[in-house]
Amino acid sequence: MTDEQPTAGRGPVPGHDQPGPGWGAVPPPRSHVGPPPAAPVRAAVVAPGASALATTGAALTVVSVVLVEFVAGLVGLVGTSTIVGPFRSHGGTSLVEAFVQSVFVTRFPFHLAAFLVLAFLAPVVPRVPLPVVLLRVLLAGAGGTLALALVGLVHGVAEAAGQGTVGQALGRLLVDAVTTPVQIGLPLALMLLGSSTVAWLWLGRARRRPSGAPRA
Repeated sequence: MTDEQPTAGRGPVPGHDQPGPGWGAVPPPRSHVGPPPAAPVRAAVVAPGASALATTGAALTVVSVVLVEFVAGLVGLVGTSTIVGPFRSHGGTSLVEAFVQSVFVTRFPFHLAAFLVLAFLAPVVPRVPLPVVLLRVLLAGAGGTLALALVGLVHGVAEAAGQGTVGQALGRLLVDAVTTPVQIGLPLALMLLGSSTVAWLWLGRARRRPSGAPRA
């Protein structure tokens, strides 16, 4: 046996104690812990700006309330017309005139102000959580009630000038600028909450639907 031939028992051959090239390719054990939870979406109640989506959400919210009022008023008009002629004057106005006045003319400042608030100041958009959307709608309802109060104040000042006493004039201002706007604006604001929820759900579903997908 020559000196060049290795003999068993002489110890490890130099270099045999180093890891092979395949060791570095072995991935470390993975943890079973899932990804960190997503941070909650934070959205301000007031978000000034204009967009087509915000305008659509405002239109859906306000027009839905107008349609509900129209249908409810039309049902009442048809029912009353079976007793009283719809075009016959009663107290200086007919049933049709009273219907148009109560459904459209009187509530128009509320609807216009609520639409402007929802379209340019506090939009109803699907990326915002529903509680924030409801707060925005309450803000729009307050804006609509304020618009009714301003219109009522102008009308009340004009009417108060023809009252006989100061007490009657102040009472007229109170009715036109405070109690009547709140009486009209409160139920309309509650109706906006329901219509905005439907608009928020519809816009979110339409946004998630892929282009070209058939509707359910």
